Amino acid sequence: MAELFIFTLFATIVAIYSVLPRYRQLRVTYTLWNKPFAALLTALGLTVLASYARSIYLQNTDNTTLWSLTTSYTQSPIEITALEIEFIQLAAAITIMGIFLGVFLSKSVRIRNEQMLLSTLRDLYNRGEYATLVEVLRDNYTPLIDHPKKPTPPSEQQWRDIDITVTHTLIETEEEAEELDDSSPLIKYVEEDNAEQTARERVRDSFELKRRQATYYLAALRYRLADSAEGASSYTETLLLDPEFGAKHPILDPGLGIDIILDTDLDGFRRRDVTHQYLTTLLREENSLLYQEISNNMSMDGIYRYRVDPDNRLLHALFSDCSRAEELDAYKPVGDTAKEMLRDQGTKDYDKYNAQRLTSVNRSKDYVFNDPLFIAISFFDIMVREAFYQRIDWHMWLYYYESMTRLMCENYENTEETDPDSEWPNDYSRLMYEMISNMGDLLRIMERLVKNDEYDVKDEDGDFDEFIALESYRRDRGGTIPKSAVEIMLSCHQEILTTEEIPHQFKKYITEILFTRCSDLREYEEGSLPWKYSEFMLRCLEAMIEGRSGPEYHRELELVYNDGVRHEIVAKGATGGWIVDELDELIQSS
Repeated sequence: MAELFIFTLFATIVAIYSVLPRYRQLRVTYTLWNKPFAALLTALGLTVLASYARSIYLQNTDNTTLWSLTTSYTQSPIEITALEIEFIQLAAAITIMGIFLGVFLSKSVRIRNEQMLLSTLRDLYNRGEYATLVEVLRDNYTPLIDHPKKPTPPSEQQWRDIDITVTHTLIETEEEAEELDDSSPLIKYVEEDNAEQTARERVRDSFELKRRQATYYLAALRYRLADSAEGASSYTETLLLDPEFGAKHPILDPGLGIDIILDTDLDGFRRRDVTHQYLTTLLREENSLLYQEISNNMSMDGIYRYRVDPDNRLLHALFSDCSRAEELDAYKPVGDTAKEMLRDQGTKDYDKYNAQRLTSVNRSKDYVFNDPLFIAISFFDIMVREAFYQRIDWHMWLYYYESMTRLMCENYENTEETDPDSEWPNDYSRLMYEMISNMGDLLRIMERLVKNDEYDVKDEDGDFDEFIALESYRRDRGGTIPKSAVEIMLSCHQEILTTEEIPHQFKKYITEILFTRCSDLREYEEGSLPWKYSEFMLRCLEAMIEGRSGPEYHRELELVYNDGVRHEIVAKGATGGWIVDELDELIQSS
């Protein structure tokens, strides 16, 4: 009966193995298939088999003793009974089971056969088993991605450099001695001093050599004890940058990309490139994690600030600390992919954005969150607002709004699905409105930060901090977030007004939004920071009217201004920020 229990344990191992996820089954190959473990398992297996055979032998004889050994150190023989051999058999079986269960059920395992792991990765990739491949990568994240850096031994060249430095020092000292007269009593002193200095230099260099060698050997020992897989790690980096696999793993398991984004300690790994491919795939794949999280992240934290919820793992990884998004250039893959999509739309016979899919009353309000361009615009909105609150002192590439607006204007057409009299004549109109509105909210954030003392946006001298200050009215493309928002709003406005296809009614709508925002800022005391931003808006407007595209822009601006926009601004100015006189002077022809 004891033997039945032993083989039941082995059957349990087989049963557990058969129901494990594939990636856990593969652990056996690269954790146990090496010489030490193979020898141990072989020895334990032979012990079980030998004890089983001897037990069968005893059951068919009258002997109660399995073995009787006599040694020179003992007066009486050592006897191993059937009971004792069964305990040995049981111990060997439990050890085998413990080893396998440790491999099956541990949270992480140690790589003991790197070549087998590398072979496993290549085989999974060649077979197209990408889901299992992603699971193996995540299961072995530390050796494959967060791989410890191999220490570099001190090179002979380093010691040559030390010797050269010492030699130069001695030569300079000897040259100084030669300049003295041979009969000078200082000669003997200099020679003695040279000998003493040479001895000190040799002792110092010997100590430095031993120190560096000790440091290297200690680092090499730590590297050998660490869970490392140098060759497999290099292959993993190539794998993550492979276009085919890069288009699969963000959808199969987005968590791998999030782990890489959060791992700021990765040394030598092309983390930025992997992140770019990851975000590009998420934007191109509808209903991906990026779509879901932006849709779920529209709740506000206070006024004009999104709540970056930890439950939204990707957005929280990127924007809970915007320096992480800045380090990875997270804006680039999203902005570049959105622009590429717009160019592709311009080459199609039917451009779906010239219809009203996103603005139809028959659609739910959440339908826009299925559109990649809307997701890209929202991505920038969340990122830039959060960067502003985190006091990032540059624009975080808000200028993508400008180039996206230009491409939308190039694609814009009035079709039978366009309604020129509606708030948003087509989907391009809706998307351009979203960008203008988002930039207006950035200026509202500036107002809020200035008005509320709790934000403490001034330094010890009473000057505004760099991230919010408006140091000059000079136009540039490298300013702060609120300054860039002013420049980009007006640039987008110029693109919209000079696009012939865009209906007059929508041009009026956007112009009213722009000038209303300027009027709001004008309500503050002259010389205050909000007032300065309104002045900057007026000066930018003047520069654009006088620029190369000024005549056409000026003509369209005058039309919409006199066709109702001026009336709205007059009504607005009656309650505070009066800018009508300045606008009349800039816009209305003499």
